[in-house]
Amino acid sequence: MQGEIVILDKSGDTKIIWDSEKPVEVENAKETFNRFKKKGYLAFKVVGKEGTKSEQLREFDSDAERIIFSPPIVGG
Repeated sequence: MQGEIVILDKSGDTKIIWDSEKPVEVENAKETFNRFKKKGYLAFKVVGKEGTKSEQLREFDSDAERIIFSPPIVGG
């Protein structure tokens, strides 16, 4: 199964795609996931092209169809 990480930030969006049957691709996606979580981004697992169902992720899910990162919320 193919998964996708979409990172939303001020420069637009960046996509990272992995095949869950290819360990190197999964590891790269997991490292990307962990790097953005450490930066304070919020991760959401989204189902379907419309993204009508979602849940917040705290850990990488290699079986996720699509993971969307949104930038940290800055208050003040």
